[in-house]
Amino acid sequence: MDYVAIRERSVRRLARWKLPDPGVLPLHCDDDFAWVRDAHAVAARCHAIAAALALQHQAPHERIRRALRDNDLERWIADREARLLLHLEGEIELDAEELHRTTVEISWREEALWALMWSVELVDDMPPDELCGRDPFYERLAPDMDPAKGRTDVVLRPLPEIVAMLDFYYCLHWHARNAQYHGNAWHPKIAPGSVLERRHALEWLFQDVPWEDVDLGT
Repeated sequence: MDYVAIRERSVRRLARWKLPDPGVLPLHCDDDFAWVRDAHAVAARCHAIAAALALQHQAPHERIRRALRDNDLERWIADREARLLLHLEGEIELDAEELHRTTVEISWREEALWALMWSVELVDDMPPDELCGRDPFYERLAPDMDPAKGRTDVVLRPLPEIVAMLDFYYCLHWHARNAQYHGNAWHPKIAPGSVLERRHALEWLFQDVPWEDVDLGT
């Protein structure tokens, strides 16, 4: 792939939101994409995120645990999501601070779910100045919000499309961090939390590590 051309495209997109060229940010290379998850893994993680979001919205934890177990999804739950479920089941006790932090973090996972569903062509686009759709978009993968009815015909988008989107969100994340720590320019309509979650999801596609261990360095 032509990573210079991909970055030039990212720079043109950044300009729409009056964000400059992140000239010091390294380009990607072939080694970054030598390994990639398959569409089955992406769909499974989508179901797991949907389960965590349901917990965050106070769905009965017994029903969520049963759905995870019956559909072989427990291994796709991230550590913080698993801790929330265990807390609700009474197996562990989160203190008030961790519980608040956990529920807030999981609430943003909706944006990660949006990005993963984009990667398997169930979402058309991810404009950075728009949060994910308010419609029950997860039903595009799992009719009636039921993972047992989940589609099995999903496929990953072509690699160059995913790489281009990842590079764009990589650049956006770099800008978000510089705005946070150094007061650099930022566009008020772009939610930094959305940028972080979407980049996290896209990076996870190419890193053979647990969700919490995904490298988000810039």
